[in-house]
Amino acid sequence: MSGRFFLWLATAGFIASAVLHLSTFIGRLPPPGDGLALALFAGAFVPLVAMLIRLRGAVPPSPGGRMAGLRAVVGLVPSGARMLIVGVVLYTLMNLVFSLMLTGGVTAEAVGDKRYLIDGGRREEVSREEYDVYRRLTIRLLSGHLLLFYLVPLTYFRFVDPRRHLRAPVPDTP
Repeated sequence: MSGRFFLWLATAGFIASAVLHLSTFIGRLPPPGDGLALALFAGAFVPLVAMLIRLRGAVPPSPGGRMAGLRAVVGLVPSGARMLIVGVVLYTLMNLVFSLMLTGGVTAEAVGDKRYLIDGGRREEVSREEYDVYRRLTIRLLSGHLLLFYLVPLTYFRFVDPRRHLRAPVPDTP
């Protein structure tokens, strides 16, 4: 498949993940069920796997070892994009810690018209409002990771993909 397809898919996935993630902060929830979040999660593996396959062929063993080859590939990414990835990694870790602190390991489940919170195997029926709070937190946790899962291949297919016929970029000097 074309690198443009994977670039398009990673871009669309990143935007959709960002919208889903931001919606949890303003009190909006996606449609009932986890179909949208799970589709985005499954879709993230398509450009990720394509990136890994292409990266494996693009980074030959070099005299300095495989890490020297990886540094050369990372050098093709502009410093601003590298900083964006570092920022998203830090945000993802912060989002993980805060989401787990707020949920306390409790998960939300809906069965018919009833809403439940599950804590340590114990299931307790709760109001719609309390259920929505926990659902937003779990969706925020997943969508925060999706931002990273889509941004890395987006950056790869935009700046590094060896199959792209672009002029050779000049690596930034640190």
